[in-house]
Amino acid sequence: MINMNKFSLSQHDDELFDIIKPVKQNSNEHKILAIWAIDCLNRILPLFENKYPDEKIPDTAVYTLKKWINAEIKMWEARKYAYTVLALAKSIEKDDKPYSQIVRAASHCLATCHVPTHSEGTAMYVVSAIKHINKGKNNVVALMEDERIWQINHLKELMKEPLSSILLE
Repeated sequence: MINMNKFSLSQHDDELFDIIKPVKQNSNEHKILAIWAIDCLNRILPLFENKYPDEKIPDTAVYTLKKWINAEIKMWEARKYAYTVLALAKSIEKDDKPYSQIVRAASHCLATCHVPTHSEGTAMYVVSAIKHINKGKNNVVALMEDERIWQINHLKELMKEPLSSILLE
């Protein structure tokens, strides 16, 4: 696990990336990564929803990705909504950096349908949001570490399961 005292969005977590990088596009493991990305995002998305209760773009991103996972829409149909999500992140970033990180996580989450390694971006932006939301607190590094440990352990668990046994709500 990377040192959370030196956390950077541009630095891969080797342990996490070693699991994600070999996944082939359009495989069952690709869809498992998408489910994992949703699970990671859902750990922090309620904070965004509480602050922005009328903003539905991140929820729509999750819904769209689930439709791709369930083969209800094609990748290109799902992926194009990622630009809407990214536009929201950019529009709030100047005034609300912590919550823009959650929206960026949602953008990467949805973009996982296009490229499996975008799932790592989801996890990274979730940790970044935790860092920004808890800035100045004594336990911020511990919160970031706890999240990354959960992310890695959860991904390892999901990768052991056949796709058909993982249920989406």
